[in-house]
Amino acid sequence: MKRRIAIAAAVLLFAGGCGAATKPADPKGETEVGTEPVTLKMYNYGALTPDIIDRLFVRPMKQKYPHMTLQVIERSAAPIESLAIAGNEVDIITGWGSLLDQFGNFKLLADLNPYIGKHGVDLSRFEKSNLDGVRLQSDTIAKGSLMALPFGYNYYATFYNKTIFDKFGVSYPPDGMTWDQAIEVAKKLTRTEGGVQYKGLDPEGIEKVGNALSIPYVDPVTFKAAVHTDGWRKVFELTKRINDIPGNEFQITNHAGTIKRFVKDKNVAMLAAPEVLNSMADADFDWDLAEYPYFPERPHTSGMVQTFVLQIASNSKHPEQAMQVIRLATSDETQTLLAKSGLMMSALQNEAINKNFGADNPLLKNKHIEAILKTKPAPYVVQTRFTKARGILEAKYKDYAAGKKDVNTALREANEEIDAYIATEK
Repeated sequence: MKRRIAIAAAVLLFAGGCGAATKPADPKGETEVGTEPVTLKMYNYGALTPDIIDRLFVRPMKQKYPHMTLQVIERSAAPIESLAIAGNEVDIITGWGSLLDQFGNFKLLADLNPYIGKHGVDLSRFEKSNLDGVRLQSDTIAKGSLMALPFGYNYYATFYNKTIFDKFGVSYPPDGMTWDQAIEVAKKLTRTEGGVQYKGLDPEGIEKVGNALSIPYVDPVTFKAAVHTDGWRKVFELTKRINDIPGNEFQITNHAGTIKRFVKDKNVAMLAAPEVLNSMADADFDWDLAEYPYFPERPHTSGMVQTFVLQIASNSKHPEQAMQVIRLATSDETQTLLAKSGLMMSALQNEAINKNFGADNPLLKNKHIEAILKTKPAPYVVQTRFTKARGILEAKYKDYAAGKKDVNTALREANEEIDAYIATEK
């Protein structure tokens, strides 16, 4: 029996009904689609929080497409592979741009190129690094295709605990610090006081530091390991310098573990990372933002752009309506709502939209938002489906940080193990 997607976790956002027929193209450029009631199923891999769903879809659709129903299916109710089973149709897929290869591996995505002109989508409106990244990732599925449109991306910043800085009489971190300068500030803050070991700087791990240099784990063309390089050597050595500040040792766990150290344990002075703002609601100390530290050769450049995208499923029964919703989500008006949330940057290159960044988020009231806007994301590098390569490299970094291996041995062994892993996957 064919397994169907479990929809117990689905969220119904509007009342809806059956399908609608496509009408001839509107002379203004956007295809006119019928207004008969229709239910669209959207698969949320995890890019959308309830607040973002409200801003990107609920409010705009109530105004423009009240005849449409949006049914959200969470990843927890349906793994990616289940969507490839006949009968498990969805209409819109959302996730990170780096996942395009995984969705493409199951032939789940439709090329958007035929819909772009038909629906009057102006690609020149999109921030270049985001759109370029989507194009590069789409090429891994079909050359010249466009399998998604970006709607937002993560920003990086240095979140810092003002209470710790005040406690030790250290000036707050300025914008425009290199990693070397951030390390010098961290040394002043790493000390033991009242039985508590305070740590000056947490960079989360080699993945986040390496993102700023746009270096891959696996070559996307040859599918060979690509970690025995000068770029990864620089990342290993820098991360170890941070770890080797006496008392500043940190464990590479996961992003949630990093947030816990900063927000719950309250013993980290500076956290250089993305995606932290939602968790700051639980912070019971005074905090602020500074610009993300950068490498001298890449001034004012943070981590590699992590784009959030919207895609039309290849098995959608309502692709025209799905494109209408995607077009609406990437409109100036909707993107302004998104920017005001402060949860991610708009995927459009529109200065007026960015000026509204964080306006609706009480967590950012009186915060140094300019620190976020000063930094540009690093250029995108194509991601492959060989996701375990990162874990292999992190394990070798731990050996290096513990003094068990020198940096060249650690990187060489990581390269060999990643190649062996890829061979088994193929």
